[in-house]
Amino acid sequence: MPLLDGPRLAPAYGGPARRLVVILHGFGADGHDLIELARVWARRLPTAAFVAPNAPERCTMAPSGYQWFPLTFRDPTEFWRGVNQAAPILDA
Repeated sequence: MPLLDGPRLAPAYGGPARRLVVILHGFGADGHDLIELARVWARRLPTAAFVAPNAPERCTMAPSGYQWFPLTFRDPTEFWRGVNQAAPILDA
């Protein structure tokens, strides 16, 4: 099972994290697209650590980005299969 990695932000208050906020990007993006949100949210959540992992696969339609699962038909069945495929990777 692939391990996820991506940008992280430590708690704003400087101590150990009491919460974890995981920010997931969309199709063709990466964690760097979203980690700046954490800098804004940290003002309201100073004890939270933030992580914006890159999805495990390179995007088939945007090679500079990542995908949690391929999107070819864009129908609910495909979405459901993809979410179920990505869930164990996120849980790990």
